[in-house]
Amino acid sequence: MIKIRITLESKEDVIREILVNPENNLEYLHQSIIKNLKLDKFEMASFYITDSNLDLGEEIPLFDTSEKDGDVITMKNMPISSVLYSKDSKLIYIYDFMNMWRFFVEYLESSEEITEKCTRKLGELPEEAPDLKFEVECQEEVESYEDMFEDSFDVNEYEY
Repeated sequence: MIKIRITLESKEDVIREILVNPENNLEYLHQSIIKNLKLDKFEMASFYITDSNLDLGEEIPLFDTSEKDGDVITMKNMPISSVLYSKDSKLIYIYDFMNMWRFFVEYLESSEEITEKCTRKLGELPEEAPDLKFEVECQEEVESYEDMFEDSFDVNEYEY
């Protein structure tokens, strides 16, 4: 077993630590997260592999929605152990794409326990998903694009 921490990105502390078999797939982990946080099982979700700065990398969706079947690796095809295997292993889990619940998922330690269970529960989910602000990391790049357009378009100048 391995111990995994799931933390809601919010002002309130909402944390679950669970023991799971690392040979199970990410779809199983998705179901465990839903069960332990009492989420609606009918919403879409994706895991994202991250770097040490938690920048989003490859998406691992619940279902393949691409044009050609087999183009995307889904949760069902990805063992937990292939993405959560050391203290540096972290994922971002996005649940319900309309409301964008965002969770950090991290490997804590391996365990001799033989039963999958929740070992720590802190806080309850708020009624609504936290309002996350996504900030532009490179403001100079945005400003340089503004200089390219000199039409000074103002929507208020036009009649409808």
